[in-house]
Parts: sequence; structure tokens; C-alpha cells
Amino acid sequence: MLDLRSIRLIFPLVLLGAAACASDSRVAHLPARDVERVATTPSSAVASTSFASFVAQQGDTGARRATPKPRVLTEAEQNVADGIAFAPSRMERFLVASRNKRLLLDIGRVDLESKLDASRLALVRRVAERVGPLAHVTHVRVRGTWGEEVDSIVRYDVWNGRAVAVLAPSPRADSLLRKNTPLVGVATRMLVPADTTSVQTPPPATGVCVRDSVPAELPARVAVVRDSLVRWVTDSLKPPYALSAKLTVRGDTASGCFGPWRAVVVVTTRTSAFDWTDERSLLVAPDGKAVTARVRDLRLRTHESLVAFDADADGIDELAARGFAPRMGAQSVLKLDPATRRFSRFASGFAWESR
Repeated sequence: MLDLRSIRLIFPLVLLGAAACASDSRVAHLPARDVERVATTPSSAVASTSFASFVAQQGDTGARRATPKPRVLTEAEQNVADGIAFAPSRMERFLVASRNKRLLLDIGRVDLESKLDASRLALVRRVAERVGPLAHVTHVRVRGTWGEEVDSIVRYDVWNGRAVAVLAPSPRADSLLRKNTPLVGVATRMLVPADTTSVQTPPPATGVCVRDSVPAELPARVAVVRDSLVRWVTDSLKPPYALSAKLTVRGDTASGCFGPWRAVVVVTTRTSAFDWTDERSLLVAPDGKAVTARVRDLRLRTHESLVAFDADADGIDELAARGFAPRMGAQSVLKLDPATRRFSRFASGFAWESR
């Protein structure tokens, strides 16, 4: 008779046998698989394949073959292009101004050493049309002191050492140009030609001022503020003694929509050679209260001939002015930050230099 120890040894053996039988039964019920024979190439045949044919099949990923670009400019045009400093190709805002009864858009500076005769002028026009910042643009949207419009680029030209694009103005702008009215604006590029007969102006934002609703007493108040600031600048801002007899003090004003303010006053004092300059500005509210402001225009130190207009359709006017610096000047458009009461450069162009 089996003892208890023998029973303990037999029981695991029985379990292992049952498990083996179950696995055999599962294997027996599985369907037979169709085995496909795959033809393999002997290693000797692979070795005989040339390395060149293998690279041709796989492609040489290590070699970089630069695609030859078509030559855009001829040798004569390239020589002219080397003497033109165009505006950056990614520049979005360009200054527009009226010159000699034409509406011109500044795109760069012409620094050619030789005289600009008829043949070289034709080369400059072709270079500006092919590789200028507006080479692939046919229409621009212009917001100026006379309104907003979409103009087409007629041709390219040179004006007072500047490479310019000649625009086809609207009938309203053309009538002002015939009267030699000074016009200033800012143009933005349009990649898709638009309908030039009608311009969709965004609806005015709520709370913005109306330019025709200037209080009757505000112009007189602005004149008083300007005269007071001119007297203060004349009495308080003194250059070195050797230059004190050569000072020029000028005050300019412009009315518009500058956030909560309706006018700006700019007073400048300078020497004839711009050895010493200073500029102070004030913003005047509709109730006549004046607050200080700042004008920062990079190299341009003083500003005059102020005109206010909305150059970006945000409801706050920008300030167009002629800026001056030692032996140079430019037409500039300044944008106001109402939070800091600071005017900074928004667009600039038509610069000139005296040597």
C-alpha cells in the first residue's frame, strides 16, 4: 500500500502528463500552413555585383548636387545692381510721397559712381523691376494724408538719388498732384491684384475720435501751448557758449486722433550744422490739458512740417514729419504708443545726404 510520501511524488507527475497531452491535441487541430519557397541569391552572386551599380540603385545620399539657377541679370545689369542699396526684400511698409506731380514709392538708394545717363538709367529700371523689393508685386495698398487706395506700379525710376516705383494714383490723388499738393503715405505690398475701383475700409472702432469734431477753442489752446514751449526751450535749453549765437528754434503742431489727445506740439532747437540739437514734444487733450511726449527716430534728431494721418487703420493717427540729422535728412512716419506717450519710427524714406 502506498504511503503518503509516494502519493505526493506521483501527483505532480500526473499533472505534467495531462498538460503535455493537452498541448499535443492543440497542435494536432491547427491547420497546416502553406510554406512558400523564396528564391535566395547566393552570396557569391551578391559579391560579384559592382559597387557602382549598387549606388545607382540605392541613390547616393551623401552627394549634394546644387540645382543650377537661371541667371537673372546680365553682366551689365549686375554691375549696376552692385551700386544700388535696395530695401530688404521682407520689408512690408514703404514710404510714399509726391514728387514733381507724381506719386513715388521709395525702394532704395542709388550709389553709382559714374554719371546716370540714359543707358544706365534703363539698366537701373530693369534691375529694380527684376530684383528689387517689389519685383513680384504689381499692386500696393496706400494709406496717406488724402485717404486710402490701391495703386498699381507703372514703372521704376530714379529721383534725387533714390530708386523709386512710380504709382498710378486714383483720380482724387491725381487731382491733388496736379495742384502740387504735398502728399505723404505708407504703402504695403499686395501679392494678389485687387479691384482698384473700390477700397474696403474697415469700420471705425468704437470710442475713437472723429477728426471733424475738434472743439472750437482747441486750435487757440494749441497755439498757446506751442508758444509757451518755444519760450521755455529758448530760455532753458542752452548749448555751449561758443554755439549760443547760432541757434534756430522752431515749433510745429498737428491735429489728429492720438488716442485721448487731439493735437501734438513739437519744438526743436539746433545749430546750423546740427552740432547740438534738442527736441521737446507735448500732447494736447480736447480739454486743453498738455502732457509730455517723446520722439525717437533713430538717427534723425529734429522734426518739422508735421502732418497727422492714420497709416495702419487702427484708429490712432501716425505723425509724418521731415527729420534732420548732421549732413542728412529723410521723410519719416512716426507711430504713437499711447501707453508710453512715445513716437517711434513706423516708416521712412526719401533720405538725402550732403557731403
